Amino acid sequence: MDYPVLGIVKERILASERMGLTEGGRKVRGIPFRDYMAVCLYDPGHGYYSGGKPRVGREGDFYTSSFVGEVFASCLARRLSALADELFAAERPVKVIDWGGGTGRLGAQLLSAWERDGVSRFSLTVVDGNPVHRRLAAELLGRFIADGRAQVLSPEEAEAGDPSREATIIVANELLDAMPVHRIMRRDGRLRECGTAWDAERNRPIPCLLELPDALKERLEREGVQLREGQSTELGLDAEAWLARLAAGLGEALLVFVDYGDETEELTAAHRMNGTFVCYRDHVAFDDPYFAPGEQDMTAHVDFARLRRAAREAGLTELWYGSQLRFLKEAGLLQELVPVASADPFHPDAKRNRAIRQLLLSDGMSELFKVQIFRKEGAGGGGLAL
Repeated sequence: MDYPVLGIVKERILASERMGLTEGGRKVRGIPFRDYMAVCLYDPGHGYYSGGKPRVGREGDFYTSSFVGEVFASCLARRLSALADELFAAERPVKVIDWGGGTGRLGAQLLSAWERDGVSRFSLTVVDGNPVHRRLAAELLGRFIADGRAQVLSPEEAEAGDPSREATIIVANELLDAMPVHRIMRRDGRLRECGTAWDAERNRPIPCLLELPDALKERLEREGVQLREGQSTELGLDAEAWLARLAAGLGEALLVFVDYGDETEELTAAHRMNGTFVCYRDHVAFDDPYFAPGEQDMTAHVDFARLRRAAREAGLTELWYGSQLRFLKEAGLLQELVPVASADPFHPDAKRNRAIRQLLLSDGMSELFKVQIFRKEGAGGGGLAL
């Protein structure tokens, strides 16, 4: 299969001035793995998330929580409504921005939940870089768009706006895990940066090891991270930078992140010798980032301790952090269970109860997933400037 993104990868590698070593010890020209990942995921027109194919749901490569019925959205809607009532002026309109909102499924579920509860202060903006996702979101949100309660924007369109004068809630459900990461390994007693080189004979990208820049080395030293021989880990600087830029443009706001991950100590523990990086294609997980460049998802766990520090440096205050399971329970998940009189397993109440059980159990996924909520007080200004 031809992968158009490889031409861009090859060009970047051949233009690089950084040199590294292959597994066999051959000296090669290379780029940081972070740069390879960024091209494969986000190159305009050819990247996995921007290439114009559906990436989520049955036709894609993975599911998100919004596909487990509407229960997740119902709990999230109640929690956001309570937070808005507590932190924003009474009845002040609130703009909810579902960043990386995909096909609009979660956004539509949130608006429907507020509508059922008689809550009218929220409007919704779905932001997504995939043109197919935006088209599907516009179709799904059609009636809400028609009455002015919703809109669908590209990241570029959203970045041109100025939310600094509005009460805003940013929701990012499984967004940060999709941002490029640096991969770092201890080899022969030294920290190295994982990179990507070009194999001219096979005409394909291959892994290599680069010298670790002093800035990354000093960062790990400050954090007290000590990798074992042969151990690798990830450093999500792109997510931290995105958060800082986003926060700078917001006025009074809440930021709600839902993602899989943990804190630095756990993510660099002895049982994490290979880090957390993983790929997905056709709902199958594997670890080869060079298998189908531009046609496979690549992801790594979110480090919520690092995100917390980045948020604090950006002037944000952490309001809540914990497992998705705890978050959902506190938001009334168990109260969503209803008695089922019918023996029909496809009865709506039976299906709803199964969805709740899946969120509660789901092989520990609700414990692996975390929710982190930040607040920004006062006026920002000047737009998002992302």
